[in-house]
Amino acid sequence: MRIGVRGHDYGKGTPRQVADRISEAGFCCLQLALHKSIEGFLPEYGHLNPGFAYEVRTAFEQRGLEIAVLGCYIDPGTQNEALRQDSIRRFEEQLSYCRMLGSNIVATETSNCTEADRDTQYELLLDSVRRMVKRAESFGVFVGIEPVWCHTLNTPELTGKLLSDISSPNLQIVFDPFNLIAPDKTGDQHRIIDKAFDVFGDRIVAVHAKDAIVVNGEFKSCLIGEGFFDHEYFYKKLNKIRPGISVLREGADPDTAKQDIAALKRYAQL
Repeated sequence: MRIGVRGHDYGKGTPRQVADRISEAGFCCLQLALHKSIEGFLPEYGHLNPGFAYEVRTAFEQRGLEIAVLGCYIDPGTQNEALRQDSIRRFEEQLSYCRMLGSNIVATETSNCTEADRDTQYELLLDSVRRMVKRAESFGVFVGIEPVWCHTLNTPELTGKLLSDISSPNLQIVFDPFNLIAPDKTGDQHRIIDKAFDVFGDRIVAVHAKDAIVVNGEFKSCLIGEGFFDHEYFYKKLNKIRPGISVLREGADPDTAKQDIAALKRYAQL
């Protein structure tokens, strides 16, 4: 298991500064959201170019860091059509530069969604992801979709439907098991984890790691292993099904990174 972190949890800077911070903390890979991590990079379409991509890739490679995932979090199921079209355009641009940047995966969640809007937003999501996957196929890279309990793609079953509807090996899953568990469903986590592995276990390309306690019906972040999430149950399954996968600590605190890394290394041995 390769233990990494989100780049922007270590602040903004030049590519070299960010790479230095993450390497010195003891991580070996990262999820990089360019506009959140790299000083001066704007999230709008049209700012990526080969020279910038080379600077980013070499800065992280020289520190022995793999960019496991490029984070380009958009609203692919939104009913705001202008926003949806702009989102697709920005995501496709990152897919085009993905390999130049030293990665193979561009990832996003879906969109906030009510039950009443789910069918409508699913159809919009399906159209968006089809277009994104077509671009990914052209460049030999992957679209990583991350389901979340309060988003359009909110269950293992609906995630499986998206994979079936698109039917391309270039569509994969960035799996945050925590994100499929609502604050009032923590007691149901084993069933949700089991179902997720049954439906898309062989399509997981990266994993997010975090933990929390529930306070007044809401999640409050804590160190890995100190919250409600059953890491031992999850990682026993993950290590059998996807050995060696990149596990990316989400919401890391640089002051406690060593404790999180130590906890994840223990789970890597299960």
